[in-house]
Amino acid sequence: MFANPGTVPTATRAKATALVLAAGLALSACSVDEGGAAATQAPSDKELTIGFVNGNSIEFHTCLQRALQARAKSAGVKVLTANSAMNPATELSNIDDMIVKRVDAIVVQTVNIDSLEGGIGRANRAGVPIFLTSVASVDQSKILGAVVTDVQKVGRDLGAWLAEDGGGKPVEVGIIGGAPGAAADLMNNAFKRSLGDDAEVVFDQPAFWQRAKAQDVADNLLQAHPKVTHVFVHNEDMAFGVLAAFKAAGRDDIKILTNGGSEAGVKAVKDGEFAVTVSNTPKSVGEMAVDNVVGLLRGTQGVQKIATVPDMVVTSDNASKAPPYCS
Repeated sequence: MFANPGTVPTATRAKATALVLAAGLALSACSVDEGGAAATQAPSDKELTIGFVNGNSIEFHTCLQRALQARAKSAGVKVLTANSAMNPATELSNIDDMIVKRVDAIVVQTVNIDSLEGGIGRANRAGVPIFLTSVASVDQSKILGAVVTDVQKVGRDLGAWLAEDGGGKPVEVGIIGGAPGAAADLMNNAFKRSLGDDAEVVFDQPAFWQRAKAQDVADNLLQAHPKVTHVFVHNEDMAFGVLAAFKAAGRDDIKILTNGGSEAGVKAVKDGEFAVTVSNTPKSVGEMAVDNVVGLLRGTQGVQKIATVPDMVVTSDNASKAPPYCS
């Protein structure tokens, strides 16, 4: 599943992009007084406590938290959790609460980039390192690190798959997206650039990560463009809503391309209900987050500041080899 970072205004996205580019030129640690992400190296015998601020309670987020907690337990790391329930104000409050509890680091699966920047500022001023999961579209000099999904690669891979599947014939393509802004836009744009000259995107509307909304949007797509042959849906939960709309309309000829790698999603590929999905599992995100937070706090050599979650294009040919989605 694709993690929803929230709707982000264009100006904010542009600002975040500029900050990321600047950070790429100078990732040297700053002092807390400078608003940076520097953390005092933790002794190897110190018991670490991580605060995890989750963004929602849907399957992706539940599996992410479960994986993070399991990995932390095996590493002897204590975890305090909070859930922001897709509310940016709650996310800020949760970060404040973790600061008060003086955790060694705060891991955030963010609700919204705007609120995230405010939370990073608060953590920096308090001298508590902050680590991100799923996204890193902020000034990277102000965070301890991040484990991210390469959403542009997801878009490129699915666009390339469609271009090959089209076999050089003209095809009409629909897109049913998450929420406009941030990662969703990056994935969408990469997908469109990879389609080649034979595919035409005739429909592109968001469903805001909601299965029921995606079903309604799919109904609109069928009415407006009945000749559509392929539909890219930003995550599997919405894709099941789209599938329901297509089944109700008797349209088993439209190929659904999606993203996630959940057990249900992989089964849908095996059963021919989805043509293809991309597996980038919350299990991997959670496990890598703990490993990297601990490594960065302890100054372990070779630990990446920004690490990318491995992914896999899953089709009926290799679905049996898809990695587990949840712990």
